[in-house]
Amino acid sequence: MSTFYKVFKLVVLSSFILTVTTTVTNHKILNDDSTIGEKQNILFIGVDDLRPLLNSYGNTQMHTPNLDKLASEGVQFNNAYVNIAVCGASRASILTGIRGSLNRFYHYYSKAETDTPNVTTLPQIFKKNGYRTASFGKISHHADDNRDDWDDFGNFREQSDYQNEESLIKQKNSTKIVPYSGKNAGPAFEYADVSDDSYNDGKLTDAVIKQLKKYKNSKQPFFLAVGYVSPHLPFIQPTKYGDLYKKSDLVFSDQRTPPVNAPPRSIAHDWTELRNGYTDIPLKGPVSVQMEEDLIKSYYASVSYTDAMVGKLINALETLGLRENTTIVFWSDHGFFLGEHGMWCKHHTFQEAIHVPLIISSPGMKKNIKTNSMVEYIDLYPTLCDIVGIEVPKYLHGKSFKKILENPKYETKSEIYSRYHTLEVVQDKKYSYHEVLNKDGSVQYNMLFDMVNDKKQFYNISTNPENKSIVKIYSKKLKEMRDFSNRPITVK
Repeated sequence: MSTFYKVFKLVVLSSFILTVTTTVTNHKILNDDSTIGEKQNILFIGVDDLRPLLNSYGNTQMHTPNLDKLASEGVQFNNAYVNIAVCGASRASILTGIRGSLNRFYHYYSKAETDTPNVTTLPQIFKKNGYRTASFGKISHHADDNRDDWDDFGNFREQSDYQNEESLIKQKNSTKIVPYSGKNAGPAFEYADVSDDSYNDGKLTDAVIKQLKKYKNSKQPFFLAVGYVSPHLPFIQPTKYGDLYKKSDLVFSDQRTPPVNAPPRSIAHDWTELRNGYTDIPLKGPVSVQMEEDLIKSYYASVSYTDAMVGKLINALETLGLRENTTIVFWSDHGFFLGEHGMWCKHHTFQEAIHVPLIISSPGMKKNIKTNSMVEYIDLYPTLCDIVGIEVPKYLHGKSFKKILENPKYETKSEIYSRYHTLEVVQDKKYSYHEVLNKDGSVQYNMLFDMVNDKKQFYNISTNPENKSIVKIYSKKLKEMRDFSNRPITVK
């Protein structure tokens, strides 16, 4: 064999080995210790209208054993905030990693594909990096929003699937029509002596478990997004979850009026979602004492029902042997008022609307830790990409907080920003500063709350002379963020 032929053969063989090695490496990622490891799966569990009303967050009246267990197996974020307190806009923001503005992600019916048509969404970037993507339940607000992002899809969005015969009769005989849907309004809550699988979220859980079984023997990693509709109105669930709570367990707001010294437009809405969509709710004025008790109890029960479904899902993940290589993220699209400041539902920049739960359990990260580091939901996109080693687009507004999962005392940002229509807020651990805008974006009113001594935001102190300089500083911060958020997204 000639020397030339030997060299030629060696080059060809080396090239072949390099090609094979590259192909294998593309289906794996380098861990922090520079060893080759399998790509992590992502289980992205979203819920609707849930504030941090879990036992693990200090609400000891709540029966949430499965989510408490998840928190003990990961990192619980005590200062997580949603960027927009309305479902469609919030979900579009989460899935794009981009802030809302006066012209983007503004309404509950906002679509990511409409407001940001050229961006790479969270599922898209995982799909481009070899993941099987799946959406089951309510992830995007609209089922057809960026539908091609998902390889596998299950709708499961019905939340008015009443099971109690009395509820069905009330709905049939109702003269109140739900806005935009054209359906007869039903009761705001119900309990039925049925199995967990009878309601939408039970059916959803069973469908997702079947999907996980299909993934078990696949060598392709998955990004599986599961969107529970509970505890969204109507608060409906099997009777056994209502039986968990007595009247003595219910916590009622100790201030049912707007904050002291609040400007006229500090209350952005009259909770029309509840008034117009459900029977037995007055079109004006407060709900009755009995209805207040019923709504709070049924909200609690709905949270416990959701907790049970999440527990069933995670147990299936463990049984299938997928848990050890799966990062689990638990999030909610925004919070919910339960009578605070005289309001119900969401649609504001007060704490009850923007402060949300966030629990992340990820292989190799800290466990049984609660962090007070501030994070925003736009940070979820870059964080998940960071965990699995995917490079993110430069235009993202969010910032990875992977380092907090490794060291819960680490701080990635000192303040958060949120908005709803013409209400905007900048908040840090000292102050929460709100501005009420005119439609042209100019400032009409402001509010300032002391988050050390007045976490429930009872007293607006923006007009106190001694706070003039504080208002000036925070107003500048808010304007800078407003100007930044209003810029068009440039995709290169």
